[in-house]
Amino acid sequence: MLAPTAFRSLSASLRASSAGLVRSSFFAAIALVTLAACGATTRTETQGTGGEGGETWSAGPGVGGAGAGGAGGAGGTGAGGSGVGAGPSELQSLEHIDVGDIALNSLQPFEVPDRALGLTVVVGTANVNDVVGINRLRPPSGESVIFNYAMPNKSTLAFANYGWVGGGSPQSDAANAWPMQQGQWRIALGDDDGSVTSAHVDVWIRRTKDGLFHGGVVDVNVFLAPNSTTQNYVNQVLSDMFVDYAGLGLGKVTFLPLDASFTSVDNYDEYRNLLASSAGAGDAPALNLFVIGSFGSEFGQAIGVAGGIPGSTTLHGTTMSGVAYMPSGNPEYDATVLRHEVGHLSGLFHTTEFSIEETDPLSDTVECPTSVMQSNPDNCPDVTNTMFPIAYGATDLTEAQKRVLHGSALYRGILEEGGQPAPPLPPSSKKVAAPPSPLAPEPPFALAATRRPNKPLPAKPGALERVLGAVWCAHGKGDYEALAIRIAGATAPSKLRALVIDETASELIRARALGAYVRVAQGGERARAITLAETLATQENASTDLRVSALRSLARFAPSQARQSAVTAAQSGDPVVRSVAWSLRGK
Repeated sequence: MLAPTAFRSLSASLRASSAGLVRSSFFAAIALVTLAACGATTRTETQGTGGEGGETWSAGPGVGGAGAGGAGGAGGTGAGGSGVGAGPSELQSLEHIDVGDIALNSLQPFEVPDRALGLTVVVGTANVNDVVGINRLRPPSGESVIFNYAMPNKSTLAFANYGWVGGGSPQSDAANAWPMQQGQWRIALGDDDGSVTSAHVDVWIRRTKDGLFHGGVVDVNVFLAPNSTTQNYVNQVLSDMFVDYAGLGLGKVTFLPLDASFTSVDNYDEYRNLLASSAGAGDAPALNLFVIGSFGSEFGQAIGVAGGIPGSTTLHGTTMSGVAYMPSGNPEYDATVLRHEVGHLSGLFHTTEFSIEETDPLSDTVECPTSVMQSNPDNCPDVTNTMFPIAYGATDLTEAQKRVLHGSALYRGILEEGGQPAPPLPPSSKKVAAPPSPLAPEPPFALAATRRPNKPLPAKPGALERVLGAVWCAHGKGDYEALAIRIAGATAPSKLRALVIDETASELIRARALGAYVRVAQGGERARAITLAETLATQENASTDLRVSALRSLARFAPSQARQSAVTAAQSGDPVVRSVAWSLRGK
């Protein structure tokens, strides 16, 4: 039992976010959900070998929940809201159950019909600053597939968040998760301090006529920040991404305007607002792809960040409705980054975590020893897997990983062999914003005002280049920059500087090498590093990403010089550099 004083301290820490949610406090905060659960507001239990020990929860108010069968058959009605039928008797590829507002800390039932490939749950609170989590997601028989806000027997608390949270099944290949069970499933929600009494639950169930996957297409809403890149570039990235992605193809691509204020997304508050701006995006399911100019330092130099594991592709306008992404200039590389982030959005975890000792819950993915992961990840057996946290052009997916994607709400599915993708679902009644007008098509040879040359990454990189050019996934908050410094070894400053000034190297590698160089340099070498960063920050013919890295490196280690360089960079013709510089001028 958590001591009352500790509970108050932890709960206060969880909510101490008036200046914005930062990544480190977020993961510390989410960890509190389980710690605080011994109190009166949130239930947790120990999972024993004989089942989920001590589970005696009554159904409580709102027992009726959701009906799911028959020709629009209705579920019961309880205090938690009225049950809603799954709709017409004709089988649908993606069936929606509006479970309604349910009371926290009670098991709420909903029905899963036969021939299901998977289900996705989206939970939302009235106040996006409230913490809510999925304590249990339990099939008709066997133990819960989500247990104490985590996958069973895993420590990562993936199913608790501010305002919105998603969950699903299968996210593992345990016997109780796959094959999908028909019948009454139950869900229980919790929060951190008892201030949340209810939350809204929507469930989407993936089905086919024979319970087998027959393909589908992913529609994409591309929200394009002004001058972040061109429509043609994004089309090339998406085309490369779906060459072979678990049997899913690319569907309709719609380009939509994104406010210029999102050119640079500097912190997680801005990121949450970015994803929420998808309200009114149109039909579902669809991947909302937010193409921006730059991520701030809170994101650890990632170039793609998914809204959740899983996120929401069916309900637009939530703080987990999509993937934010910063182009690198290399479409083929960017496609591998998006494969990784869309994998998260669909419910996939990292094969092996970088910053903690944790692996995914799938039996056919190999794992990497912590000592190898932290010293030379290129020697990890899962290094070629798309969901490796430091993937370098990786495209492999196992059969179990594909099954998670097939069961997700990511795509418009095909009901039977030889059929066509299902039509989109009608717009949700929860959408309050008017749909934005699509952008007009660009001319074939349109150019962006940013400078991101297409330089391929090395086909046979050295260990240092391999880490600097990898997917630096923000989920898990790994310090990949420190890993690069460790791999560079005793001569790290000279090796990193050499990469920074190598104009033939990938701009992504150069930009990340600069941040690591300024960080590791000491004494006179630190002065040289800062001088180099000042030069690059104000050099108009330097690449966008190298200049942004220079500005952000100065802000970390030489604030005075950062402000001086920002004055000059704020007049740049590069809109991304200009946006970052303006954000730094007053700091």
